[in-house]
Amino acid sequence: MKNKFAIIIPLMMILCVSYGQVYKWTDSQGVIHFSDKPHEGSETVKLPEAQTYSAPVIKNDPDTEENKKNLSGNADHVYTQVAVTQPLNESTIRNNDGYVMVVAQLDPKLFSGDTVQVIFDGSPMGEPQPTPVFQLNGVYRGTHTIAVQVLDSGGNVVATSDPITVHVYRPQVNMGNRPML
Repeated sequence: MKNKFAIIIPLMMILCVSYGQVYKWTDSQGVIHFSDKPHEGSETVKLPEAQTYSAPVIKNDPDTEENKKNLSGNADHVYTQVAVTQPLNESTIRNNDGYVMVVAQLDPKLFSGDTVQVIFDGSPMGEPQPTPVFQLNGVYRGTHTIAVQVLDSGGNVVATSDPITVHVYRPQVNMGNRPML
């Protein structure tokens, strides 16, 4: 029985590869045709490689001894990455109401007791919070800088991201504030 599978599986693989050809030809009226079967006067179309995606490897396991120490407060807080991932740097935001969604990426994830603070145009905006997602309201049009910083339970800055620049554009200054007619 094992010998049958040893022969059948390679034959099936060869058959699958042979069915991967695409042929192209133009008929007498100038219409281009594609088929998986050869036609008189057809040429073989070279297909590009299939696109694939590999998920990124997660570097930090929350159950490691280092993270357990950090969660219990026995070691210094160390963030290897603090960055603003949304909006993108130098992006233009078109929003009549002045809403800007800010998303921060932290590696490792936020330690227990730590909070995240948005720095908008060089000044803290709003209260620090335990999540890395913020919605800024009433952002005026113009060019602004956004950064985030991580604060420990005592309010000390543990890490700060590089600032990004965004351009807020409102098609009409009072468009979002006009009464409905």
